[in-house]
Amino acid sequence: MWVRTVKTKSGSHAVQVVSKHKGKLTVHQHVGSYRSDREKTKLVFEANLFLRDHDHAGQQDLWQTETVNLSEIQINNSQPLFLYQLLSRIYDKLGFNCLNDEAIKDLILARVYHPVSKRETVEILSDEFGKNYSLKTIYRHLKKAMGVGLKDKLQSALITFAKKELNDSLKLVFYDVTTLAFDSQAKAGLKDFGFSKDHRFQDVQIVIGLVVNRDGFPLYFDVFNGKTFEGKTFVPVVEKIKLLLNSPDLTVIADAGMISKLNVEELNKRQIGFIVGARLANLSGNLQNEISTKISEQDQKIITIDYLGYRLICQYSHSRANKDRSTREKQLEQAKKAIDSPARISHRFRFVKTTNGKYEVNNDLLEKSKKIEGIKGYLTNTKMNELTIISRYHDLWRVEKSFRITKTDLEARPVFLKLDETISAHMVIVFASLAIARYLEIKTNTSIHQILKIARKVLTHQITHIKTGKTGVIKTTIKDKDLCGKLEKLRQLGH
Repeated sequence: MWVRTVKTKSGSHAVQVVSKHKGKLTVHQHVGSYRSDREKTKLVFEANLFLRDHDHAGQQDLWQTETVNLSEIQINNSQPLFLYQLLSRIYDKLGFNCLNDEAIKDLILARVYHPVSKRETVEILSDEFGKNYSLKTIYRHLKKAMGVGLKDKLQSALITFAKKELNDSLKLVFYDVTTLAFDSQAKAGLKDFGFSKDHRFQDVQIVIGLVVNRDGFPLYFDVFNGKTFEGKTFVPVVEKIKLLLNSPDLTVIADAGMISKLNVEELNKRQIGFIVGARLANLSGNLQNEISTKISEQDQKIITIDYLGYRLICQYSHSRANKDRSTREKQLEQAKKAIDSPARISHRFRFVKTTNGKYEVNNDLLEKSKKIEGIKGYLTNTKMNELTIISRYHDLWRVEKSFRITKTDLEARPVFLKLDETISAHMVIVFASLAIARYLEIKTNTSIHQILKIARKVLTHQITHIKTGKTGVIKTTIKDKDLCGKLEKLRQLGH
């Protein structure tokens, strides 16, 4: 095999790894196209890496026939190109290469590799991967990509990938929301004050809605004003995802924060199946009494009653009852202390009420909470059996895991962004990088943090023999068998 350059129909030139046998030319790898000497140098370098990994016959090591004095070898550069190539393969496999924008691709890969600000990302891409962009170029590409539907293209690619590659019919999806806070108290556009899931009520925020499949693979996201109540995001997002999925039998699963009479009526009217957590504390006293009597504190007992014309499935658990009881006792103790020292009451205590201007224990609420301790409710319009409904609802942790990855590994919080368009663009990049991270986790059953840690151990070194001037590339030698096995599994991903 050897590296060659050819002219393309578009007028640029391409770098390829080819071989010839009995007069027949075979292209083993189309490395990429270039329009400048800088791009050509990078592509030829990557082609030589491919040669080193795949052409074991006939490819001599740089100094295989020479006696080498290590003091005569100069390491010019060391880069984590194994990791870049891994992320690049996954990017292509997910269908993101439909964007045909190298700068957007590098922004997404850099977010997985080392999430920092756009300004620092420019330095990372240059220092670590030899990709040179100006900050102005990055923002120009982002603006252009957003203008031609970057978000829609990525989401369409992921839905197609989930259907074809993950073999998911996408008839069952999961939805939840989170909030991302800014280091700011200035309201503007999407940024506003609201209920913060990060407990940062003093700062403005945005609300993010995310739809994933049963594996926790992201399919769709949306951005809302920071003061938006999470329940109001439910129906609009579900309508959009049903349209994108083209699924007449769609069922969506969401937590109790999404439930309202209006929401379930709207979903049912649109023939969308739902399984949502039920707020038993909001039920009438008669319904609570009925549920409590039928359950009779029998561990794992399940009952079904009619509520709003739908099935309300309730299950009792001793362990949940113990947890609820412990929480209630702590809240009651806090309420009593607050009543004894009224000056301490600066916020709402659950079991405190006022009567004729005096604070006292809310015994009615206390008794109601005792009745439903240990009971979890699930409201649905589907025909699934009770155990299946409960099991599917508990898979909501997969959305929560994606949010944790988004906030920790991908550091999504757009702390210093000001304009709505840059906030939206930032979230699109984070969403795409989340898809890459989750795919890697699904395929390896390993956290993205561990995957990056393993892949970073392999560096590509550009070296020069000082006396002869010969140049070449070598990779870090890994001798640990267990680590070699893990690296080989990563190497195979995306092909």
